[in-house]
Amino acid sequence: MPVYSYSQLNVYKECPLKYKLRYRDRIKRVSEIIESFMGTMVHETLKKCYDNLGLSKVDTLDTLLAYYGKIWQENWRDSILIMKKDLTQESYMAKGEKMIKAYYERYSPFDADVTIGTEMRLNFHLDDEKKYRMIGYIDRLARAQGGVYEIHDYKTSAHLPSQQDADNDGQLGLYHIGIQQRWLHIKDVRLIWHYLAFDTELVSYRTPQAITNLCQDTRRLIDEIESAQDFPPKETWLCDWCEYPDLCPLRKHFFEGETLPLQRMLFPMS
Repeated sequence: MPVYSYSQLNVYKECPLKYKLRYRDRIKRVSEIIESFMGTMVHETLKKCYDNLGLSKVDTLDTLLAYYGKIWQENWRDSILIMKKDLTQESYMAKGEKMIKAYYERYSPFDADVTIGTEMRLNFHLDDEKKYRMIGYIDRLARAQGGVYEIHDYKTSAHLPSQQDADNDGQLGLYHIGIQQRWLHIKDVRLIWHYLAFDTELVSYRTPQAITNLCQDTRRLIDEIESAQDFPPKETWLCDWCEYPDLCPLRKHFFEGETLPLQRMLFPMS
């Protein structure tokens, strides 16, 4: 049985055809959208903040913003796509700066907890036989007062979910399983999403029954993927961000004739 990630499973739920093209057919498209690039740069900056804290160094806001600007310039490529034509690279860079500033002002001097690790890789299983295996990365794992362990996730999305969305989220629920498998003494776990564009925290917990249900649901989804023969397309608002429109029967008519070469130029085959 292959090792799955939450993002891989989520792609299948969003669109089985996209899953097939990306993971079964392994059709790679050279493309990155600026929202994803900005998110990576913000994540890297916050990682630096907490990694330096582990070395007893508290970065100033100016230091972090300078680092953010430096890695932005070093990693920027002209091939990064800006889908919203009324915005520019500078617009997104400034948006990321605003997120970092708001986070810093809210949590500085960052002494409310102890960071266990950043960008922490997890390998775990969903059954005793270790047939259903998962992999994931935690943005930050911390130990707070009272021995509560916190899984922190940074979001640069322009959409703020509801509390119900957080309570039903599968990703951090799966990471909850992963850290309890790695450290058997961990009992109390708090899940925290930082929606940086809104300077807002969403906090959630998982009961033992919720964890059991999540394991069962995820195993069923993996079984469905493993046995699937047909991978039908699913049309949603996410189609505008898909890298395979020319291969989708629901979307390829938008790229026929003169527009198709442009689309292939934006999303070339490797």
